[in-house]
Amino acid sequence: MSVHTTDIIDPRTVQGLQRVLATVMVRPEKRLGQNFLIAPEAFDLIADAILKTRPDWVLEIGPGPGGLTRALLERGLTVVAIEVDPTWVNWLSQTLCSVYPKTLTVLEQDALSISWQSLADERGGSWSICGNLPYYITSPLLAKLFEDASSWQQAVFMVQKEVAVRLLAEPGQRETSALSVLLRYVADIRGLGEVSRQQFYPPPEVDSFVIQLTRIPSPAIPFESLQRVVRAAFLHRRKMIRQSLAKAPGSSWNSQQWARILTEGGIDPAKRAEALSWSEWIQLARLAAKK
Repeated sequence: MSVHTTDIIDPRTVQGLQRVLATVMVRPEKRLGQNFLIAPEAFDLIADAILKTRPDWVLEIGPGPGGLTRALLERGLTVVAIEVDPTWVNWLSQTLCSVYPKTLTVLEQDALSISWQSLADERGGSWSICGNLPYYITSPLLAKLFEDASSWQQAVFMVQKEVAVRLLAEPGQRETSALSVLLRYVADIRGLGEVSRQQFYPPPEVDSFVIQLTRIPSPAIPFESLQRVVRAAFLHRRKMIRQSLAKAPGSSWNSQQWARILTEGGIDPAKRAEALSWSEWIQLARLAAKK
């Protein structure tokens, strides 16, 4: 007997999710950041954004009960879902995989340890990434966009609102962070919309936000140079940039020498890391590479 999507419990509403949790006998684990999204419009927002670029396949991080997975598949997208929890791997394999055997692959893997680029090289074609990222691993997962994967088209993630504020801050604003600067090396970042904490089950203590990263050509500077100076500068973000760079592990110059180098490059050595514009970061990376 064939299985249809109408036969599968839809986890995109609170009633559906509660039925799924009862079926698999799971209680949300707070330590794992398991606050499940129950807003169909939020799933549609993410899936529609991914659909616009028409990727050959989509890498979904942490599908859980499969709300976003289902939204992606309903749009005709091919999905490779990475899930670390065997309960949800079994659930998706027994439900959605039976309906979409050719367009859904579920891998029981840790999204942090598996190589996204190796997976992309094996599958070939254009690809995008999406997921509702747990707060406690948001930064390392986002870092994989420039550390591990180099051929994705677009990434659409739901993150905590406070994280989104920092990521959306342009270099030169107080909220900017090392991660937001480094992400701009590979992507244009914009916000798609806020998602209230009341649209999760159980409700977390904070609101969330959907962000979209669209890959752009990288500047003509070595990424390693940018990464080195950005991380060094933000390690002591309350200090002047010349002091932060001088205190960085392995730095060959003292504060006065960095002040001279920065001045030669047209950068005020008394600025703090959060005050540097994107063009100043590029110039600083060029100076570091030359020196």
